[in-house]
Amino acid sequence: MAESTDPTLLELRAALAAAYDIEAPIARGGMAHVYLARERRLDRRVAVKVLPRGLAANDASRQRFLREARTVAGLTHPNIVPIFAVDEIGDFVFFAMAYVAGETLSQRVATRGSLDPHQAARMVCDIGEALGYAHARGVVHRDVKPDNILLDAATGRALLSDFGIAHTSPASASAARLGRPSAPRGVVVGTAAFMSPEQARGDAVDARSDLYSLGVVAF
Repeated sequence: MAESTDPTLLELRAALAAAYDIEAPIARGGMAHVYLARERRLDRRVAVKVLPRGLAANDASRQRFLREARTVAGLTHPNIVPIFAVDEIGDFVFFAMAYVAGETLSQRVATRGSLDPHQAARMVCDIGEALGYAHARGVVHRDVKPDNILLDAATGRALLSDFGIAHTSPASASAARLGRPSAPRGVVVGTAAFMSPEQARGDAVDARSDLYSLGVVAF
């Protein structure tokens, strides 16, 4: 369906018109849609992540989405995509975050091949620093993969995004050091190709599982 006649896009534009000019879709997934927009008040481009209305009507999905927003809003790091605002307008639940002009790591590899050693080392350092910062604050990402790593076209900086299945616990940082789990057993979440063996088994995971996933990304 053409963008201009997409009823959901038209309704979203109308609902958010007082605060944002919704320009175009950036990404669409089962759990959220992301749109490029211009924030009217500050005249800046942002990415608006919207929970599909079918999921917005489900309390568990709604709370998970808002939990992601709260989690990222509490993290301030140059290698984590920041969130500017969280809101609910009409049937739409959304948050606005920084727009990173560039591409995901998966897009970069698909179009131009593997990173050279210098670029790869810089990417690993950037994301490793982001994870270290998050882990020190009790947040385990649980879905570190190329689709969730953005490469800024202007600077080459790598940024970690999509904390939708992150686990938050005040004890996570010490748990990683002492070997105690930071998430309940029996629930498998994440992306199979990049998750650690314990995550794939549904065992409890901690910060070390994110580092394993980063190693798989690097490989």
